[in-house]
Amino acid sequence: MLSEIEGARRSVLLEFYSFSDDSAGRAVGALLRRKAKEGVAVYLLYDSVGSISTDRKFFLALAAAGVKVAEFRPVIYWKPYWNWIKRDHRKTVCVDGRCAFAGGFNITESDAPRSMGGRGWKDTSARVCGPAAAAIERLFWESWAASTPVDGKSSPALPVAEPGPAGNKRALVLSAGGFRSVRSIRRSYVYAMERALDHIYITNAYFLPDKLVLRRLAAAARRGVDVRIIGPKETDHPYVRWAAWSAFGRLIKSGVKVYEWQGAILHSKTAVIDGTWSSVGSHNLDHRSLHYNLEVNVNVYDRSFGAALARVFRDDLKNSKQVTLDDVRGRPLMAKAVSRLLYLFRSWA
Repeated sequence: MLSEIEGARRSVLLEFYSFSDDSAGRAVGALLRRKAKEGVAVYLLYDSVGSISTDRKFFLALAAAGVKVAEFRPVIYWKPYWNWIKRDHRKTVCVDGRCAFAGGFNITESDAPRSMGGRGWKDTSARVCGPAAAAIERLFWESWAASTPVDGKSSPALPVAEPGPAGNKRALVLSAGGFRSVRSIRRSYVYAMERALDHIYITNAYFLPDKLVLRRLAAAARRGVDVRIIGPKETDHPYVRWAAWSAFGRLIKSGVKVYEWQGAILHSKTAVIDGTWSSVGSHNLDHRSLHYNLEVNVNVYDRSFGAALARVFRDDLKNSKQVTLDDVRGRPLMAKAVSRLLYLFRSWA
């Protein structure tokens, strides 16, 4: 991602839920300032809640250096809860209209690899070129139009770059956040689950799906599909893990195999079904991603891509611990009650 930004000649468009004033954020910020000085049009859009711990002076300094910076739905403390609830959870980078990235990485020390001095959270992003990159760029400009410049100076949108030539892999960019598209990513998941014949491999940082997805996973396992789910053991939102345990028993009874990742915090949101349908993006299988957040996933319909993602999943199983029915039944009664209560109130998470 940094290499592509380094080579930008026309434009760099960044949309991130969280952009921190830490070693990772300052390193990326320095690169953005340098590209702006070179004459590249650099646009940065960040979410107000996701970046709430970052001092506004950090973004104003970027704006003063020539980076066009905007904030998605600024937090206004005296406004009601609804002002806070809809957030821009996307993590995308578009470079020169030539390529784009979409996935789960934020610009924080947590997300940065250990080789760069970060905490090395486990995450996944997809790099796309051609028409798929243009589709992600169009989503960026939609978000930009709905956002507020940090320095009060409105910056016009650039024309969407002409897409590069299409490759030989079929891909579809799916978004969530608008009235008509709010369920498009979930609908794609459900459609693929219903037609699965061999396997469903899901890795998700906040696995807290609604009842429809749970029913489809259970039904697939009962008809003989190898359904496996990897969630986190360590997480930055422990209540999500507690709530997820409320659904584990039913899934395991249906034949679904559930695992917990044992390494650094898991933040990936990926799935591969039958090796022909794959999805990488920012969408968590939870209530917030379904109903409130701006999200983007790239679905790829290609056997070689699916095989690569399946290999990653199987490698991850080696560092994951399977959750058994005995584990679920052996939890203290109070823990079960808390899990159930948190699941019932998952829409508030």
